[in-house]
This record gives sequence, C-alpha cells and structure tokens, in this order.
Amino acid sequence: MSNRLASAFVFSGLLAFPGAVQCSALLMPEDEGQLLVTTTFADASDAYDGQGRLIKTPSYKKFETQAYVEYGAASWLTVVAEASGMNFQGSNGQASLAAPNAPHYSGLGLGGLGARVPIGDFGGFFVSLQASARAASSQAAQTFLDMKEREQFDVRLQVFRGVQIADFNGFFDAQFGYRTKGQNGDEARIDLTAGLHLRPDFMVMAQSFTAISLWPSAGNSIAVQKFEISGVYNIDPTFSVQLGFIDSPIGINSPAERGIVTSLWTRF
Repeated sequence: MSNRLASAFVFSGLLAFPGAVQCSALLMPEDEGQLLVTTTFADASDAYDGQGRLIKTPSYKKFETQAYVEYGAASWLTVVAEASGMNFQGSNGQASLAAPNAPHYSGLGLGGLGARVPIGDFGGFFVSLQASARAASSQAAQTFLDMKEREQFDVRLQVFRGVQIADFNGFFDAQFGYRTKGQNGDEARIDLTAGLHLRPDFMVMAQSFTAISLWPSAGNSIAVQKFEISGVYNIDPTFSVQLGFIDSPIGINSPAERGIVTSLWTRF
C-alpha cells in the first residue's frame, strides 16, 4: 500500500496546517520533513474472478507496518523514502491468491527511494512529477507483494487542487502512475484522494487506489480497486493521528480485502 502512503501523506502537511497551499504545495519546504507510520490489519475470504464476480477462496489475515518519509532537500526537490514489514497467514495451510505456494510470511517487506519535482501551477492546479525505485527485501517477501520481480520503478504525475465547500477548506489530489513489474506485468496506477476539514483540527478523507495490469497474458488480467475512508485528528502542530477503514468493492482476479488502518503523522 505504498501508493496510499504517498497519496495520504503528501497532503498531511497541507491539511494539518491550513494556509500552506502555495506554488510549492506538493513539495516539502527546504530543510523540513514529515514522517508517516501506518499499520493495517486486513483479511479476505472472498475474491473477484476473471469476470469480476465474487467467489469464495481460502481466507487469509495480514498485518502490515509501513513507514513513509519526505524531506525538502531543496526548494525544488523533495526526497521520499519508504519501508515496510508484514505478517501474512493463510488459512489451514492454503495459499492466498497472490502467493499460491507460500501461505505464511513474517519479516521485512520492501524499501524504496525517490524524488519529486514541481512542474508548475496551472490556474490553481499544482502539478508535480515523482519517480522512485522499489525493491523487495527478499524473494520470499516479493511473493507477498505486488511484484513480479524484486525491483520495480514507479513514475507518477500528481495534480493537487485546494477547494472550499461552504465554510470548509479541503483539497482534491489525483496521481496517474506507471509501475514496472507488477504482479502480472507493468501496471497503470490511479490514486485519488479528497479531504475536507470539518473543524480546524479534524479532517475526513476519502481515497481510491486502483492498479490495472497493462499487458496481461491470456486470462490473467488483474485489476485491483481499494477504497478507504478515514478521519485525521491534529493533536498539535507536530503530530496527527488517523483511523480508517479499507474495502475492495470491485476487482478482477484479486482478493476482496478489507481492514482497519491506523496512522501517526509527524513533521520535523
């Protein structure tokens, strides 16, 4: 779920601190940073088949911890990094859809490093470009991640727009990405995030994460769509906490996963 981390946390600073939306809104200020630590508890006992129909499959449970950090190396450059670990347990020795021969894994997940640069401001739409390299910690970890090989490259165009609805400040963010070596080949990635401050210290956020295999082999097309709704509470100008729920309303050859997400956000 690294895309979810990037999408959520790029804007944590903007939304936790109203008024921060400027031409450099999608980048961290120079010599400042932010860190997001997220835990996800998820399970699945159903999956979507090749026609998008829900069917029964061997169940599994998964616990993930993910860290995502951004740092303003310069006014025009934000460096990003991520790392994760997981515990995956299939049921009764049965495998998950993503890992048919390995129903259990506990250990490090992946690591990633990248950078974001601004493109410009187009009538209030702030646009940036991000590229990153990602690698699984081991071949065993790769089996349980969305990775055909241990190394991946991800590039994405990001568009941000601040909005105001009645007396409430909010935003909309869209990311259009291309990721190599997904579970069934290269993938298109579309991540959408919308947030609205109901109070100065509380925001509701809705997110959609979509992955589509671009050149699948016959009968092996994969489409994954996850939706998350959450609330973010600002404890003080440095720390925020998030609680949310995630579900998979549609898909093709993918698990119908659902779970609970908690996050701690901090700026430094």
